[in-house]
Amino acid sequence: MSIKSLLVIVTYNSENFIEKCLYSVINQNYKDWFLIVIDNASTDSTISKIRDFRNTYPGITTNNFKIKILKKNIGFAAAVNYAVFDFIEEREKDIEEHLEFLVLLNPDMYLEKDAVKTIISTFNGIDKKEPLPIDRIGAAGGLILDYEKDLIQHMGGKINDNFITSHTGSGKRYSDLKKELKQEEVKSSESRAIKKIINADYVTGAFFATDFKLFKNIRGFDTGYRPVYFEELDYCLKLKKLGFGIAVNTGSIARHFEGASVGKFSRSFYKFYHKNRVRCALIHLEFIDFFRKFCKAEANWLKTEATRDQYTCILYAYFINFLFLPYNLVIKLKNRLILNKIKLK
Repeated sequence: MSIKSLLVIVTYNSENFIEKCLYSVINQNYKDWFLIVIDNASTDSTISKIRDFRNTYPGITTNNFKIKILKKNIGFAAAVNYAVFDFIEEREKDIEEHLEFLVLLNPDMYLEKDAVKTIISTFNGIDKKEPLPIDRIGAAGGLILDYEKDLIQHMGGKINDNFITSHTGSGKRYSDLKKELKQEEVKSSESRAIKKIINADYVTGAFFATDFKLFKNIRGFDTGYRPVYFEELDYCLKLKKLGFGIAVNTGSIARHFEGASVGKFSRSFYKFYHKNRVRCALIHLEFIDFFRKFCKAEANWLKTEATRDQYTCILYAYFINFLFLPYNLVIKLKNRLILNKIKLK
């Protein structure tokens, strides 16, 4: 069997984008994939459009594609875990034993033809004669551009002390980045491919790749980050604790209509973002660092950068995480036990 990668797309009311996304998948020059679409109880025409696409294009068959329609929206993290642990592990054992990589893709993403092949090559090393900037890569992301404009949306992410995140390169022109890469290629003796791989604090789940067995050993995403946001950052932080690096391969390019499921900077966005941000900090920081670093940075951020439309959502985040503090402390301990077990292998 040639299938080496499991591609997972989680949909929710994605009727405006899903056909273009599927088209970009079947037109990849890399064909060793099995695609699962997990639909989180869409109420629009997403399902009918997926079925129409499946019946129209011969590139999608029962041998490389499945769709699972959930009765309720269980969130992004739980939907990905369902694809890996419930669907593949329980029903597709013959596929699982050949899988090497897990690739996540938002339904509002459009991939360039070599995007999947290139993002996977990040783990193998592109030129063995030259050292990679990271010894062991645990997760990789691609270069994500605006759907229509010559602008970068995401080239890896950074985390501040209070876990406020930012997208590297956001708003920068892609044409300017290409010029910079070309200049670095001329100045450096390293190959162009190696120069395209850069370090990051985390990579977005919108276009995300990791080792399949590693994902399973870590027990997948933490489903407590409901419905979206910070599940991929949480995963990347776990990888770093295991000694893995997080990389962005700027040669793997996708275009993205950002915030299609939850409008970016809407009230819903801030509610989910801050709730999960505080939770992630509580789970990953030692107690002394939480009070010394997080609280100090949080107070400074509230004074200088937080906007008024976020205040209610921030207060909600503090309250809900105080309420669920015992549960999150259990998760903190559970994570430590899982990671220690992996280190001992």
